[in-house]
Amino acid sequence: MSSVEPEVAFLGRSNVGKSSLLNAVMGQEICWTSSKPGRTREMNAFGIGGTKGGESKVVLLDMPGYGKASRAEWGMEILKYLQGRKQLRRAFILIDSEHGVKKNDADILQLFRRYAIPHQIILSKVDKVLAKKKKQVKTGVSDVSVQRLHKMLHDLKTVIQPDPRTSEGPGALGELVTCSADTPIGDGQFLGMNAVRWAILSAAGIDGSLEDGKLAPKPEVDASIIPPS
Repeated sequence: MSSVEPEVAFLGRSNVGKSSLLNAVMGQEICWTSSKPGRTREMNAFGIGGTKGGESKVVLLDMPGYGKASRAEWGMEILKYLQGRKQLRRAFILIDSEHGVKKNDADILQLFRRYAIPHQIILSKVDKVLAKKKKQVKTGVSDVSVQRLHKMLHDLKTVIQPDPRTSEGPGALGELVTCSADTPIGDGQFLGMNAVRWAILSAAGIDGSLEDGKLAPKPEVDASIIPPS
């Protein structure tokens, strides 16, 4: 794929909710979703306007999931691609908050550190930690649930940002982003999506368009650079 725009990649274990997250970020159905693991079997690219007027753009790369339902050759092929992309600004790795860091996740994180691929962690499906029912997230969660999430974030940081004196390479960048792509919070928005959008713009070096201290409205898909299926 040839492009000059800055790129950010999204990847995670099969069925981690990556396609649902991208749909929520964009505010429209750009990715097929399925309860069956391994739905995304090839890389897809989506261009979005970065700032007001569309003078800046960023390309979102939806990578095939890794893990049980994925092809065995995924790892090295995707790794070679990410290593060779001069336009790649950051890879966002989704971790399922309900299951934590699995062996496949740990292996990918180790490879990213070893080859110094810039990456940041998104903790998905965080509603599973905060409440038993989605409506409780909107109406208010208990202090116990919040403390449980804080502990999870603290424990996760030791895994994704290991001691540089013993690590093979640089750990995850930035702060942990928490979200839930299927937990509505009103006005067509979903839990944590503005934080994900902001992380995308920041990674791409785009200041974004701020109005009254809020992130600009959801970007539109630029279909002109979406590869044909």
